[in-house]
Order: sequence, then C-alpha cells, then structure tokens
Amino acid sequence: MSDTFLRFIPVNPDFVPEVANQDRAKEYLIHIFKKIEIEVIETDDVEFVDPGANFENVYCNLCGEELETETWQEAMDEGYKTVFQNLSFITRCCHSLTSLNELKYHWPAGFAKFMISLLKPCLDIKENELKELENILGTKVRKIWAHY
Repeated sequence: MSDTFLRFIPVNPDFVPEVANQDRAKEYLIHIFKKIEIEVIETDDVEFVDPGANFENVYCNLCGEELETETWQEAMDEGYKTVFQNLSFITRCCHSLTSLNELKYHWPAGFAKFMISLLKPCLDIKENELKELENILGTKVRKIWAHY
C-alpha cells in the first residue's frame, strides 16, 4: 500500500523554528486539515527531503538545462560527505556555482533539518494559508508532495 505526504520545509536548510512556533504551526495545520496525522520532525543534520515516487527530473536553476542523473548524483555524493553542510557545486551545463537546494526539482524537493509532514492529505493548502504558516514559523517554506 502506498502513502502520500504533504511536507513543509524551510527554504534555508539549517533553519529550525522555535519550539513554540512549531507547536503553533502544528495546531494551525490541524485546524485546516482536521483529522489528519501531522508529524513535526527535527533532525541533527540536514537531510534530503525527496518527493519519493514523484521524483522525475532536476533542472539547473541558472540556465534551465536538465541535469544528467550522473551529474546530480555526483553532486549529491559530495554533499553527503559533508552531511549536506556544503550544498555547493559547479554545474556542467553553464559552468556556474549553484546549490543542490536551489536546483529546480520536478516535483519539488529540498534539504532541511526541520519538517512538518502530513499523512494522506485529501486537499492542498491554499496560498493564504501557506503564507500564514510561514508567518507562524518565521520563514519561507517549500511545499513537497511525496508518494511512497
């Protein structure tokens, strides 16, 4: 059986909101999504938050070219060596310095120490609700739909 998750991560991989803001955010999401399992996750290290089976392609955020899987995997391997503390790499497409976190993932993905994960949401969050969640957390967030 497969599951769908809606995840929210800060755009800054190292950002972790204050515990009080984490609690407020969870209560806010419970209010929006009602009877749904919501988990607040904080890790010691930055981790890749992927879209699971939704993962398709990765594009350069600078020139728009699709990255070859091998290029992306090499950059991921290098990032992993630093526990994703260094996400920088030089692209092969436009030979520019960028970050694994800034690449354009189709479907969205990112890196984070903090995440809020909703199990099997039956609806999406509205734009104004997302902005309020960002206000509560004190940061811009990235929305990731994951399917496993």
